[in-house]
Amino acid sequence: MINMIFFTASFEQTADALIAVILLVIAYLLGSIPFGLVIGKGIAHIDIREHGSKNIGSTNAIRVLGKKLGLLVFACDMLKGVVVILIVRILRMNGVYNPPIDDIFFGVAAILGHGFPLYLNFKGGKVVATSLGVVFVISPLAAILCLIAFYLTLKISGYVSLASTFATLTVFVTTLVLYFVGLEPVSFGAYLIGKISLPCIILVSLTAILIIVKHRKNYVRLFKGTENSFKKKKQLEK
Repeated sequence: MINMIFFTASFEQTADALIAVILLVIAYLLGSIPFGLVIGKGIAHIDIREHGSKNIGSTNAIRVLGKKLGLLVFACDMLKGVVVILIVRILRMNGVYNPPIDDIFFGVAAILGHGFPLYLNFKGGKVVATSLGVVFVISPLAAILCLIAFYLTLKISGYVSLASTFATLTVFVTTLVLYFVGLEPVSFGAYLIGKISLPCIILVSLTAILIIVKHRKNYVRLFKGTENSFKKKKQLEK
């Protein structure tokens, strides 16, 4: 009887670990979908890798494809960070699957897919939109403060790269504070300010570093005064 219980428990743990690996791969492959390229070519018949900053992300998509298609790219890139985490949580709630790792690991797999897509020889975007999607699921408060920081910085400076950096730092600081003082997510209100796990803090920190590294060329252009600015663009259009 004891051997049967042990075998059953061991089988369930092995099955959960195997499902986790499969979902991580799915998250990465989903994150690798270059929506900037797909939407650009499919709708506008434009390869955004040949225009602007040549990046497949939403910022370059807005510049090259226009605001409507650019925001569509942003929404799709953001959803890449949401979908697999929601699938994991739905499976857990229905008792189908008990993930052996923190939810954020699946989000980070999607982030890595966006930043280093399999389909484009690992040359991807700057992972801001996909990271935001992950943050929205993991910590709504951090996501809200992130958007506020992004909007205010962009409004004042006009630089998306600078806004993305401040938004990233805002997420890092907010999640760090919630790690120490966050509440257990027993209700929706508490979920907004829910406690952040240690693995989440570590992965948020690594993602923040990745975003900053991805923007290193932007920082050089900011220092030289040659960085593209939406504020300057509006002034030229007047």
